[in-house]
Amino acid sequence: MKLTKIFTALLGAAMLFASCSASRSLEKQLAKMPQKAMLLSEVTDRGITLDTLETIWPSGMFILGDSVPQEYMQSWMAFVQGLSGAMREAGMNWTEPYRLWGRAYFAPNCTVEHYFYTFSGDKKPSDEWQSQFREVLEHYLGTYRFTYPMNRRFAQCGGIRLTPAE
Repeated sequence: MKLTKIFTALLGAAMLFASCSASRSLEKQLAKMPQKAMLLSEVTDRGITLDTLETIWPSGMFILGDSVPQEYMQSWMAFVQGLSGAMREAGMNWTEPYRLWGRAYFAPNCTVEHYFYTFSGDKKPSDEWQSQFREVLEHYLGTYRFTYPMNRRFAQCGGIRLTPAE
């Protein structure tokens, strides 16, 4: 019986060590990426999955549990609205609505460490437009700070409908 407890404890410690080692390896791989904003396909082509990223950046809503404060959701909406504003400010033009899904990975100080995204739906932006979008997004990510204090790494995802300026 005592031997079983010791074996279980050793197995748990080995699993924790392997998990921490994998997280450090993933962090090193992400640190080598040239930018904060990347297409999700660029990330998955490197063998990185959203599940793996969750080991470092758990969902902010999961961390907060059943009672997600309204201020948290307002912070996320400010992120979305700020991105739209940055695109208008940069003079980006388009005639079709685009659907974007993205996941932001935040540092404990609520700055953005990474943002991985994909365009969904029938209408896809041109390569030239996507290139300009990435430049604007990179600049925006460098200036944005999530206003709800989390004091730990966390992630938040959501869809964004990019409607043309009228």
